[in-house]
Amino acid sequence: MLRVGFYEALEETMRLLQNTRKLGLGLSLGLALSGLTVTNAMAAKDSMSVAAYTKFHTMEPFQTSARQMIQIAYLMWDPLVLREPDTGKIIPHVATSWKQIDELTWEFKMRDDVTFHNGNKLTAEAVRFSIMDRVLNAEPKSPRVSNFKWAKSVEVIDDTTFRITSHKPYPLVLEQLNTLFLMDPKWTTENSFEYVQGHAMGSGPYKFVSWDKGSRVTMVKNENYWMKGIPAIENVVVKIVPEASTRLAELFSGGVDVSLNLLNDQVPSFKDHTDFEVLNFAILRIDFWMFDAMGRASETPLKDVRVRRAVAHAIDRKKILDKLVQKEGYEVNGSTSPYHYGHDKSITGYEYDPKKAKALLAEAGYKDGFEMDLWQYASHQKLFNQAAMQMLSKVGIKVNLKDYIGNTQQMGKLRRSGKITGVGNFNWGSYNVFDADMILHPFFDLEASNNYAGDKDLSEWLNTARSSMDPVARMALYKKAQQRIHEQAYWMPTFGVRRFYGKHKDLELAAGVDEVPRLQFARWKQ
Repeated sequence: MLRVGFYEALEETMRLLQNTRKLGLGLSLGLALSGLTVTNAMAAKDSMSVAAYTKFHTMEPFQTSARQMIQIAYLMWDPLVLREPDTGKIIPHVATSWKQIDELTWEFKMRDDVTFHNGNKLTAEAVRFSIMDRVLNAEPKSPRVSNFKWAKSVEVIDDTTFRITSHKPYPLVLEQLNTLFLMDPKWTTENSFEYVQGHAMGSGPYKFVSWDKGSRVTMVKNENYWMKGIPAIENVVVKIVPEASTRLAELFSGGVDVSLNLLNDQVPSFKDHTDFEVLNFAILRIDFWMFDAMGRASETPLKDVRVRRAVAHAIDRKKILDKLVQKEGYEVNGSTSPYHYGHDKSITGYEYDPKKAKALLAEAGYKDGFEMDLWQYASHQKLFNQAAMQMLSKVGIKVNLKDYIGNTQQMGKLRRSGKITGVGNFNWGSYNVFDADMILHPFFDLEASNNYAGDKDLSEWLNTARSSMDPVARMALYKKAQQRIHEQAYWMPTFGVRRFYGKHKDLELAAGVDEVPRLQFARWKQ
């Protein structure tokens, strides 16, 4: 039985609030007549401002794979299905029910009362159009194509019924549909590609107003949204504030109500600002060093597995995590998160052993050490990398830091085009898919643009797992794959990521392990 408690409770809360407001009108009038005044700033507040951490490069959800677009897409578009923030369970949304016809075909039923913000009705054609035209056959190519390569066709049966057929059996259909943000076929085809990239036409709880590139995205409440009582806040502004220190300052000064992705060393300052509070929670995302093991970007000593292992043994990951990263991370020893289906918890981390690191370097012919590049792009990576660089210097490895913090999109382009020399420090949120497939396949499938390993066997295991409907067989293949990645030191996991959000204490906001703040369901306490 599908669990929908969070959203059912939310709708009931909104219904009660609406009734309370009606009663409150008479109460306020009576108090005013008696010469009393009522002040409640938050009850009167009709807006929410959010400080986000990186620039948007488009307003089309299928022309970017950036996490920040996923986070705001839930405001302006409807996905087919939703995910419970506390359990991660997939539940109905625009799609109300589904069944598997055969091993390749799924049939879905949809709501018939959903409209786009321009009044056009949302039908099954929007599903076909979004998958086939805006992802799989998009021009220019969609960065999200790897998420839907499994889909062979989408057949529209009628306005509220469609079928998806996969090339092979695919166990993650529902997981992928959680980030299928439905686009309006008519509006999209009537406008130029350039216009669509700069505007948004969805069916979600908020309507697009404007996008000041590099600055902010402004939205207003969709008065005709089909979920009763949602949204509760009239206006939403997402400000682009790349520096964590500035995001915090904006919060404390009242410039924003929510600041995303704050840092561990900023938390103590909340003690002096009692109108604000911190949300700290573990997420699916893991952070890792990816070695150019196949020499894709350049010929370096890192092609030798002994050198890669030496790097891993030279770094005291646990000490860095405990002393520096602290509550920004949790321990991860393998190439998946504990929240992924298929995670192999038997893998132990590379032990800190500088003597072993030096011996491995000498055995590989690098007794005097060598130089390597290290690329980073996220604020939470800085402390770990600074400490790791010092430790590596003690075994003779000099690190040239390539700092792309604030340029996430550019770093992604460089990775996909095979230009990450040496070591790339990446983190991966698996597109909100709680399955090992969505972190391993994008990096180790031989056809993947992110592949720097070139391991044919590993690729075959992962492709077999992604087309198997047998959970036991899939689990065994994922374990085999993770053991290979560890043995060959294709990756060195740094830590699982924890997030800090700062918010006003009177703003009710849920955040889930899927790294999506439920901004569309936020409300001010009454």
